[in-house]
Parts: sequence; C-alpha cells; structure tokens
Amino acid sequence: MTFLKTHGRGLSFIIIVFALNTYLWVSRLNQSFLNTEVLVTSLFGSFILMSLFMTFLLSTKQRLLVKFFGGLDQVYFWHRFLALMSLGFIFLHQTTASDDGLIILSRYLQLGLDVEELGELSRNLFIFLIVMALFSFLFKYEHFKYLHKLMIIPYGLGLYHGFASSWVDLLSFDALSIFMITTSLLGIFSSLYMLVFYQHVAFKYTGVITEVTHLNASMIDIKLTFKKKYRFKAGQFTFIKLDDKKIMSGSHPFTISGSEDNSIYFTIKKLGDGTKELYESAYVGMKMHVSKPFGHMTFQTKKAAHVWIAGGIGVTPFISYLRSHQVLDKPAHLYYAVKTFEDAVHVNLLNHYASIHKNFTFDIIDSQKQGRMSTDIMTINKDTSVSMCGPKPMIDGFVKSIRKMDKDIELRFEAFSFTGNLVKDIFKYVFNLSKKTLEKLQQ
Repeated sequence: MTFLKTHGRGLSFIIIVFALNTYLWVSRLNQSFLNTEVLVTSLFGSFILMSLFMTFLLSTKQRLLVKFFGGLDQVYFWHRFLALMSLGFIFLHQTTASDDGLIILSRYLQLGLDVEELGELSRNLFIFLIVMALFSFLFKYEHFKYLHKLMIIPYGLGLYHGFASSWVDLLSFDALSIFMITTSLLGIFSSLYMLVFYQHVAFKYTGVITEVTHLNASMIDIKLTFKKKYRFKAGQFTFIKLDDKKIMSGSHPFTISGSEDNSIYFTIKKLGDGTKELYESAYVGMKMHVSKPFGHMTFQTKKAAHVWIAGGIGVTPFISYLRSHQVLDKPAHLYYAVKTFEDAVHVNLLNHYASIHKNFTFDIIDSQKQGRMSTDIMTINKDTSVSMCGPKPMIDGFVKSIRKMDKDIELRFEAFSFTGNLVKDIFKYVFNLSKKTLEKLQQ
C-alpha cells in the first residue's frame, strides 16, 4: 500500500501505455493470422520501444508530467525504472526473436542498410550506455549527462530496426501504425528537446549575484537578484547554469534557501562538479540563469504541528521556509544533524527566528559527540507532519523508522539523486543480507 500511495500515478500511466500497446499489437497480428512465436517477438520488441519512449518523455521534466507523477523525484524514479525495463526487454526480445517468414519492405531496403546488423548495434550501444548510467555515481555529474545525450543514437537505430523488421507495415496508418508513429515521434522529439533546445529554453530567468557569503570552509550563501520577483514555494529547488563554463558547465540543481523582495538565496555546499569552483569563484555581479522551480515539499499540511529533519546541506528548504514566513501559524521543531557543530550553517539565523517566532524551536545534533540522530529524541505522532531533507541513506533510514512507529504519519521528502543510487543500493542490500545471514549462522 505504501508503494502504491507513493508511486501509484506513475505506475498507472506505465500500465496504460503497455496495455494499449499490447492490445493493438495482438489485434493487428491476429488479423494477419501470424503464430504465437511472431506475437511474442513483436511484443517484446515493441515493449523496448515503449520503455524508451517513456524514458525520454520523462527526461523533459515538463510541468504537467511532474505534477501528474507527484514530483520530480517520482519522475526520476520511473525514468530509471523504465531504462532498466528496456534493458530487460532487450534480452527477452533477443531470446525469443524469430525471423521465420519475415519480409523486409522495399522502402527499407533502398537505403542499403542491414536491418539485423542495425538491431544488434542498437542493442549493444543500449546495453553499454545503460550499464554505464547505472554506475554513474562513479562519474562526475557532467559526464553522466553526456552519456544520456548519446542515448538518441541507439534509440534511432532501434526505431529503424523495429519499423523495418516488423511483420506488419507500421506506416500503413491503421490504429497500431498511428500509435507506434506517435510514440516514436514523441520519443525522438523529447530526446532532441533535451539534446538541442533544453539549455536554451528552460533557463528563462536571469539574475545577478548581489551578495556572496562564505558560511564556513565548505558552504557558501549566494543572493541572486532579478528585475522581477521570482515566484516559488518555500522548500522548492531549481536548476541553474552560468555563462562561465570554467566555473560550472551545464546545469545543476540547488534548493532555494529563501527570498527577499526580488532576490532569492542559494546555500551551496562544496561537493565537486562545479560547486567547488562556484564556492571559490562566485562574485558580486556574476550572472546566473535559473529554470522554473521544482519540488512538492512545500510544508502545506492540515496537521497540528511540523517536525523537520535535516542533514547537512539538507537544512536549506527549512531555512527557505523561515526566511519566507514572517509568522509561523503552527509549531515547528527542526532536528538538524551535522558531523560537527562547526559544519552547521545559518546558526545565527536559526537563533534569531527562534527568538522572534514562539512556534519555532530547533536542536543541532553534533554526530561526533552525540552519535547519529534517531527518532528516539523526536516527538512524532499522527498530529505531526514530518518533512525531511538530507543524504539519501539518512532519509531512507528515517522513513523506515517512522513507518515502523505508525505507517499513517504524514511524511514529505524528496530524497533523490540525479545520477542515481541503484547499484549502490543493490550492493548495500546484498551486504546487509549477507551480514544478517552470517549472524544467524553464528548463533
């Protein structure tokens, strides 16, 4: 039930696409009196194209898609899931493929291309790029993006292979043909949009840095001022890019940590992939291009009180909420975990808000002195809304602990990684499972 509550919308969209695809293929192939072997081969081949069409479509991060799926973290979840599904369908299609009685239409032969060789090339490129993407946590964020841009090559080859080697003419403009053409064009246009147009049309807001504050040895606070007010909700994040590619190439996501008149703030931690250079080189007068805001952790709730859980730089959405609200209408307590007290940022700001807002209180947990933060020190019940932001392992741990306390407690978080954590999660799961098994054997 928890999975369906979190991922239900995305799952329903994917099921509908696959169900419609299956119905159209079965109906069309039955009309042609082709056998079961042909049906299975065609279905698995079409499933590859459906998975990739939706993978590319989700990569565009269009507002309606993000809203329907329930947030950008859900879009990224299903984006990765569909990419893995396509990999599985590639192996199934290869295993079941049959070309018995297959006739390539003359329009495809005129180009002099070997359709089967194109299919194998497409398969091999897909496998290579998807496997590389799974291990993307080993690469820089920018290299990860370049890998994604190359995906259009095997996708185009795969589409040509699929249309040329189909047992039915997919350019006949019947129901199946229209469906396949439509999804294929959407997939290609989505890929081209991300490859060619996204960097030019997505960053329509341009601001100038008017303040730069180095908070500590690893974090910086930037005040960005626009000609007009940049509208967002506290807790949201945005993508930024710079004209100076030596400081930061490409776009990167950052949580907005507050606003003031026509200005917004970013609190950025020096983590590499441009953030180190930004920490060292940001200056007053620098231009910064900003996308629309994303995120659904906006603290809107009918519960009586807030509990906020932050780890490291994950304190930024809560700082944003405090900076954006003159009055807190509900009690809010922040639990802020840092490695050492010196790593905590905006402590003076937190103290200031605690002094002027009777509804706001906070605790800073020094992990080296006090140990890891846990739910044992927190007051959480059905009347509280829990919002969390921080490293994914920390958030995953708290989700598990709070669900054990009461599965109906209201939870809000966006613990996703833009380069993915799937392989790391698998290794962690196998390690923990092996550890538990070994412990049981020793008892």
